Amino acid sequence: MAFDIDIVIFVIFVILTLVIGVFSSRGVTNINQFALGGRNFSTMALSATIIASWIGGSVFLVGMSETYKNGLHFVIPLLGDFFVFLVIGLVLVPRMKEFLGKLSVAEAMGSIYGQQPRLIIAIMGVFVCSGVIAIQFKVSSTMMELLFGVSSFNATLISAVVVVFYSTFGGIRAVTFTDILQFFAFSIVIPIVTFTIWQSFGDHSLVFNSIANNPIFDYKNVFDYQHPRFFINISLLFYFFIPHMNPALFQRISMSNNTNQGVKAFIIAGVLCIIIELLICWIGVLLFATNPNLEPDNLFSSLLNNYSNVGFKGFVIAGVMAMIMSSSDSFINSSSVMFAHDCCNNLNLIKTKHELLLSRAFSIIVGVLGFIVALNAKTVLSLLIMTWGFYNSIVTVPLLFAIFGFRSSTKSFLIATISSITIFIVWEMYFIDSGIDSVVPGILTNLITLFGSHYLLKQPGGWVGIKDGGQFAELQAEKKIRWKKRIKAFKEFNFIKFCLRNKPENEVTYPLFALFAIISTYSAMFEIDETIRSANADILDKIFHSVIIFSSMFLTYPIWPASLKSDKFIGVAWNIGLFYILIFASSLQVIFSSFNNLHIMIFMINIMILGLLSRWYVALFMSITGVFLSIQFFKLHFSVDQLPGSIGSMKFQLVYGLLLTASALIVFIKPKQEQFSTTKAKVTSLEKENNFIRNEVRHLAEGVEYFDNELKTKEHTHKEKTKYLRDKINLMNIEIEKLQDMKDEFLRNMPHECNAPLTGILSLSDALYSSYDSLDKTTIKDSIKNIVNSGDLLKTYIHNMIDLSKLTSLSYELKKREINLSELVKTRPYLYKKIFSDDEKQEFKFDVEDNIVVDADEYFLTQAIDNLISNAVKYGEGKQITLSLKKVGDKIQFKIIDQGIGIPENELHNIFSKFITSSRTKTRAGGRGIGLALVQKIIEAHKGEIWVKNNEEKGATFYFVI
Repeated sequence: MAFDIDIVIFVIFVILTLVIGVFSSRGVTNINQFALGGRNFSTMALSATIIASWIGGSVFLVGMSETYKNGLHFVIPLLGDFFVFLVIGLVLVPRMKEFLGKLSVAEAMGSIYGQQPRLIIAIMGVFVCSGVIAIQFKVSSTMMELLFGVSSFNATLISAVVVVFYSTFGGIRAVTFTDILQFFAFSIVIPIVTFTIWQSFGDHSLVFNSIANNPIFDYKNVFDYQHPRFFINISLLFYFFIPHMNPALFQRISMSNNTNQGVKAFIIAGVLCIIIELLICWIGVLLFATNPNLEPDNLFSSLLNNYSNVGFKGFVIAGVMAMIMSSSDSFINSSSVMFAHDCCNNLNLIKTKHELLLSRAFSIIVGVLGFIVALNAKTVLSLLIMTWGFYNSIVTVPLLFAIFGFRSSTKSFLIATISSITIFIVWEMYFIDSGIDSVVPGILTNLITLFGSHYLLKQPGGWVGIKDGGQFAELQAEKKIRWKKRIKAFKEFNFIKFCLRNKPENEVTYPLFALFAIISTYSAMFEIDETIRSANADILDKIFHSVIIFSSMFLTYPIWPASLKSDKFIGVAWNIGLFYILIFASSLQVIFSSFNNLHIMIFMINIMILGLLSRWYVALFMSITGVFLSIQFFKLHFSVDQLPGSIGSMKFQLVYGLLLTASALIVFIKPKQEQFSTTKAKVTSLEKENNFIRNEVRHLAEGVEYFDNELKTKEHTHKEKTKYLRDKINLMNIEIEKLQDMKDEFLRNMPHECNAPLTGILSLSDALYSSYDSLDKTTIKDSIKNIVNSGDLLKTYIHNMIDLSKLTSLSYELKKREINLSELVKTRPYLYKKIFSDDEKQEFKFDVEDNIVVDADEYFLTQAIDNLISNAVKYGEGKQITLSLKKVGDKIQFKIIDQGIGIPENELHNIFSKFITSSRTKTRAGGRGIGLALVQKIIEAHKGEIWVKNNEEKGATFYFVI
């Protein structure tokens, strides 16, 4: 029968997970929604999914066994987990605005270091995720077989199918909402297991005596540098303290609405995560106190064999499976996004619109592979686990320093990657017995080689600063202001004002609460055993009568005469009444009843009511303080050391209490958020109004001080201005000389550019007119062709001048629309050959990616490409011309390569200036430098950049990026 109950509990958990996953799967239509879910999650949901992704099933087993085996040598370094959350939340996330919205850590790194590092990190990330998934399924297989004695294959297959199903179709939204359920599951089960073992000790002092007499629980040994494990402890602490940005964790950061939400989510997650991990470690301590001779690797089986109450196995397996599923689904989602978005799409193997379909398909594939590896291939699993070390070694340092504003090149990244992987492998082969994890030397090597190669090889980048538009600096300033306000509020705390802010706005609340208090107290009072009530009649009657007094006051308050009503009095009475009736008196009744189930239920309902009637932090403070004071009062009054109660029923009470507490948190945190925000806004507004005059006076004082400083520095400023204006005049004179030269060049060019084609047109036309009858058809056709070419030259010059004038005008706006740039680049050379039949033998080679769409002015962009083609044909000496168009990051790069006469190196910097031509192309009949100047204006108008380089052998290459 017990086995059946355990199975039912597990099946209910799996079905509930599947239902939540399916209902959360609706509305996913693209890769962004699949990976980030619209980035509209609440802070608590984000915290829950961070914890659920961080704590896997292996954490439960490793935490117990390592604590049992190494004691504080493991527990103290484990505290680094808490600090790493604080570091991520308080130090890293505020600086990561530029990374929010990135689909993966690979995409983020690719935007900094280039496409090759992006591909490397994506491939490594996929292997890391596969290893984590396989580990979780391996733990699942072992536990399910141990708990239920059924086939590990069948049991693991069920959980794997459920996880893969909702991860595949629901994306990150399904993962997040199931993570919330799974977080509540294991955060409830772990305290139950801990409490069950704790209550098995008849004398709790045995626990402390057992660990006090064992050296592994002596903190002095942990910090003794002569101890054999000292350097291992340092290495372990260093490992825990490093912010390992695994793919799933980075994805959680990227899901944040803004950096403020990310900070709050990680701080909350850090606090809850370390509590859960310490409870797991405490289970290991309790098992050690029970029997110090157990096999550390078999602790879990010992736990189940010694504490096998009805339903216990079911709850334990549900909690552990929650850890396993919450980690598996996160890494399935991360790996599928990296495979589709960063591997396949980056290599142009698929189109963007097919990314979602491929991500879903790969979710199934990676889930199946993880399942197979977990059951069969120990060697493959070891290799996948090793990739986790590779990943941390190559990603941690470049990403962390990028967050702080350091940038380097692809070359430096690749050098650091190769070096760190080499050291990692060497350490694994020859120094693994040192006890220091290979990740530590791998990370240190990456750090040294990244900075060494950057500065020794003089790579571009360096400390360029945080790319967030100044938001981090603003947040720091706002933080200082908030802290000043908090300190001021603490110093100026007024209990009366506090009570007034925490009282109801509507008088109807008072009598309603009074009725509830009377019913609650009456119900609890008469449920206490008659013998106990008679023996403690003096104190119980006082509790009852005092509650009646408070309730009568609140019940009649709305009908009090206006002359008797006082906001200060009712505010203070209200807060004292809430504290006394709902917490203090109710806690005493629970104790007197020996923790009767009905009294516990009433007490939990009281907490929920308190949460509804006051701010959440006030309710939390009152609850903790009231329970503590009631316990101390009972012990002091009756001169006892322990509370009365039946230990046998405490397990059920704890479960019931935890569930109700979770419900209470939901009740008084969620509905009160909006009211709290509104109240806070009102208070802020009133504070601003009250402090207006004070701020004005302060500003006036600052103004006086400012003008005083201005007067003191006036003479110095005057001298600096004089020097500045003198230098500016000199620069303006130089600029005037340049403009004069350009004007003269324009005036010289204008007659030539107009007269040369006009002369050709007029002379040829006159010859045709006078000698038409004596000319043959070939001569006439050639003459007409020359007339057309001369007209085209004149028309091109005029159009270029007009277009250049338009783009120079500040009022001209481009007529942008989406155009297929790939088709444009492919068709323009053929149109050029059709128009200019002399060049019809000109050979063009294309290296153009398909379907590159850009938002641009089609007319002007066509002009730019045509001018570059014409320029290449003119000076390419009839040799092959190559046109290239590719995506480079989030930019589009075009280049045209000729094999002609090239450009002198000293003229490359000004080849795009107006009326400037290369000395190698400047002839009496040649152009006058308008075409390239127009091209530059067009590209700059599209927020792009254009440049030219000479080829190594012959010719030149013109580039532009938009």
